[in-house]
Amino acid sequence: MDIHKKQLLHRLSVLCGVGVLGGMVVAANLFSLQVIHGDEYANKANHLYTYTSTIAASRGDILDRNGKTLVTNTTVYGLQITYAFWDKQNQNDTILQLVDMLDDDGEDVTLNDSLPVSSGASGSFSYTKDEDSSDFTSMQTFCEKEGLAEDMDADSIIAALRERYEIPEDYSATDARKVVGIRYQMEQEQFSLYNTFNLARGISMELVATISEQHEKFAGVEVVTTAERDIKTDSAANILGYVGPIFSEDWDKYKEEGYSMNARVGKTGAEQAFEEYLRGTDGERSIETDSRGNVVSEQETAEALSGNNVVLTLDLALQEVAERSLASRCQSIGTARGGAAAVIDVKNGEILALANYPTYNLKTFNQDYNELSQDSRTPLLNRSIAGIYAPGSTFKICTAVAGLEEGVIDADTKIYDEGVYTYYDSYQPRCWIYSSTGSGHGWEDVTGAIQDSCNYFFFETGRLLGGDRLEKYAKNFGLGEYTGLELSGERKGRVAGPTARAAAQENDSSLRDWQGGDTLQAAIGQGDNAYTPLQLANYCAAIATSGTQYEAHLLRSVKAYDYSSTVFTKEAAVLNRIEAADSTWELVHQGMAKVTGEDGTAASVFENYPIKVAGKSGTAQITGTEIDNGVFISYAPYDDPQIAVCVVIEGGDSGNNVAPVIRDIYNAYFYSNSGAEETDDDTGNYDVIA
Repeated sequence: MDIHKKQLLHRLSVLCGVGVLGGMVVAANLFSLQVIHGDEYANKANHLYTYTSTIAASRGDILDRNGKTLVTNTTVYGLQITYAFWDKQNQNDTILQLVDMLDDDGEDVTLNDSLPVSSGASGSFSYTKDEDSSDFTSMQTFCEKEGLAEDMDADSIIAALRERYEIPEDYSATDARKVVGIRYQMEQEQFSLYNTFNLARGISMELVATISEQHEKFAGVEVVTTAERDIKTDSAANILGYVGPIFSEDWDKYKEEGYSMNARVGKTGAEQAFEEYLRGTDGERSIETDSRGNVVSEQETAEALSGNNVVLTLDLALQEVAERSLASRCQSIGTARGGAAAVIDVKNGEILALANYPTYNLKTFNQDYNELSQDSRTPLLNRSIAGIYAPGSTFKICTAVAGLEEGVIDADTKIYDEGVYTYYDSYQPRCWIYSSTGSGHGWEDVTGAIQDSCNYFFFETGRLLGGDRLEKYAKNFGLGEYTGLELSGERKGRVAGPTARAAAQENDSSLRDWQGGDTLQAAIGQGDNAYTPLQLANYCAAIATSGTQYEAHLLRSVKAYDYSSTVFTKEAAVLNRIEAADSTWELVHQGMAKVTGEDGTAASVFENYPIKVAGKSGTAQITGTEIDNGVFISYAPYDDPQIAVCVVIEGGDSGNNVAPVIRDIYNAYFYSNSGAEETDDDTGNYDVIA
């Protein structure tokens, strides 16, 4: 019994000793916290953490030459995520909840998700953009950077991203796609303490209220107001372009220029070309939080400054008429696939209209993109600057100028059109009239040959000139060269001639050497000749001015953000001077006037027109088909040229079929402040609005 008591007392003593020792440790820690390090820890508890976020500046407006607003801004509500407050542990679940709410919020919501993959009903995935799209190439760059295979199919891409972002297995394919799209976009935009992430734009007031009420549930998610681009016209989609987020592969360039990672920048058209003027200067907001993440204060430390306003040379009323008339004409020609029109001020190179058919509406571009990108008629192609076409007989003016200046023909030269050109034994092309009537035009001088578009006359002129001299004059007219246009995507086209052929052979050994028959084809605008409608319009402008060709341009001026001053004015710049005698210009002008006058190839369209018009039709053969393109160039008024026009219709069959579009453009330019009444026939009947 005594032994047991001793053991109990010993154990109790040990226990008391441990308790006393523990109490001493606690007391020591409390003493350290409260006395020795009390001030230090108090300071830490009261320490404020400061984060800086960007206040996006609104972009400037885009206007036409008459002050009509084409693109402006509208204030919309959006959702922004701030990294410092974002629940990164549960972000997949939070993102899914938010995206589901946004999906239910209406069609005006734009989700910030550029991953070009969509989910199907069967749980499989497919690409939504073609390989040439910026979204697709950006995804490939991302895959390469992260060590993923660039050639993965859509299912493999989603599988890889599910693993990367630890998406739960119980997520459906549709839900997984929603989350990986946002997580992918966050990485693309380098979401971090220094970069907020714009989740969506265009949310409703109802969702604004819901998010505000549930702010504790959605930590780091806040409602912000942003300036969204507001398109004020249904026309000029290819000219105006659109804005979008900065892709990761472009970030280094934009970072050097002072952009924030989540800025929206011009991607195409005028939005891209005049980015330096349209962009504003972002402001900054300073956010202070305590150690628990509670916001203590917010302060705007730098004011956001709006961008400047860009005034284009474009005439919206003329653009609208050109688009309507071109569409109507293409739809009325059974073989027509598409077309383009370009209108230039001959005195300064200002572009008044660039019309395309088919085209699209910028207001619904994002919703329509999949359909547009898969349309075989390629509505996304800006044919006016990127479609290249054989000029056909419109090139004969160049051949005539070259022949007259080089002395191989003159005003008195007459060539007898026998129908079949038999100079070469191995190649004997025909005049177009021979195929219809079995005979030629007979005797032709240069003005008559232009009027009748006599192939035979220009075969002989071209042969006498030779390919080298013909090529030189084509280049002098700016053909096969850039026009000076500010928009990206313009193609140079292709000039015909021995030098150009030799250069092409370096990349394609299957091309044969230049031969005499090639010169004959080049002289009538066939063979290797291929130019854009804008190039041909500027070529026509050089003819109209007797040799002075200006850089084609869309920028007219830049106004300050509040329109209080002019920041920049575009001055006309001479691109080329085609040196030729006055008598040469007089002869080609006379020939072009005969084309639209009595007995000319376009007489049915312009015979009774109140303004004297100069023009040249062209019927350009499409290699490998029996379909011809219709081409027409023209300038007016004849005695005091103001504008030059080119219209091309793919499968238009003849230049005469195209001419009514030019007449409608003249009606709009010369007789109407609000557009023209388009005609429905090929006769000279028209309605003029005084």
